[in-house]
Amino acid sequence: MILRILIILVLAGAIFGGAYLAVYELYIQPEVELKTDKQAPRPEPPVDPSIADFKDCLEVRQTRSPEEAVAAMERFLQVNPASSKRDEARAIIGELNSGLFFSAKPTEENAVIVKRGDSLARISSHTKMSVELIVYLNKLQNDNIHPGQRLIAFPTDFRLSLKQKEQKVVLMRDGKFFRQYSPLSWPGKKPPVILPKQTARVVEKTAVTEKGIPPKPISQEYFGAFHTIGFPIPGHSLFSHSGDTSRPLPSGIQLAPADMSEIAVLLPKGAQVTLE
Repeated sequence: MILRILIILVLAGAIFGGAYLAVYELYIQPEVELKTDKQAPRPEPPVDPSIADFKDCLEVRQTRSPEEAVAAMERFLQVNPASSKRDEARAIIGELNSGLFFSAKPTEENAVIVKRGDSLARISSHTKMSVELIVYLNKLQNDNIHPGQRLIAFPTDFRLSLKQKEQKVVLMRDGKFFRQYSPLSWPGKKPPVILPKQTARVVEKTAVTEKGIPPKPISQEYFGAFHTIGFPIPGHSLFSHSGDTSRPLPSGIQLAPADMSEIAVLLPKGAQVTLE
C-alpha cells in the first residue's frame, strides 16, 4: 500500500513538474528575458565611417575656393552614396552652386555682345535662359538694351525633378545636380501614394506682389514676389504663398518664397519637369 502511494506521488510530481517546466519555458522565461533586455543598456549605433570624409570636405569648404568645395562634396557623394551626411552634403553643394551662378561676372565664355535688332526675348530664345534670369544676372532696370552691350547670357538647360519618396524638389543644370529644396507641404495623402513616373513641360509662370499685383519679369519687384509654376502633372504645381489667409492656397507643392523665387528665375517656360 505504501509502495503504491509512493509511486503515485512520484508520478504526480513528475506530471506537475513537467507542467511547470512547460509553463516556465512558454511564459515565465520569455517575460524574464524581456525585462532583462529592457534593463540592459542599449548598444551604441555603429559609427558612420563616412563622417571623417565629410569633415575633410567641410575643411575644404572653409579653406579653399567654392569650386574646390563643390568638387570635394561631389566626390564624397560618389564614394559614400548611402552616407548619413548625404542630405547635408547636397545642401552645401546647392548653396555653393547658387552662389557661384548668381555672382558670375561677364567673360568671353558666358557673355554675348548685343547686335542690332536683338531683344531680351530673342537672346532668351537663343540661350534657353529666361528673360528674368538675364535681367537678374545683368542687374538690368528695364528691357532696353543696345548694340555693343555685353550681357551674361549663355546656353544652359535647367530641369526639375520632383522626388516623391524623399519629398524633395531637385533642380538639375545641364544634366547635373544643381540644388535641392525641401517643400513646406507636399500634395496627397499620408502615407504618400507613389504615382507612376511622368514628364511634362512648364507651361505657365505667374507672380504676384504682397499687394496682389502681377509684376513684370523685367522689374525688380518680380524677384521678391510670390511665384507659381504650372505644368500638366495634376496636383503638383509649384507655388509660394504670402501667408495671407484671405487667399486660398493653390493645390500643389508649396515652397518657401525665397526658394520659389530662385526656381522661378532659373526655370524657363518649356523646361522639363519629371515626377519620380
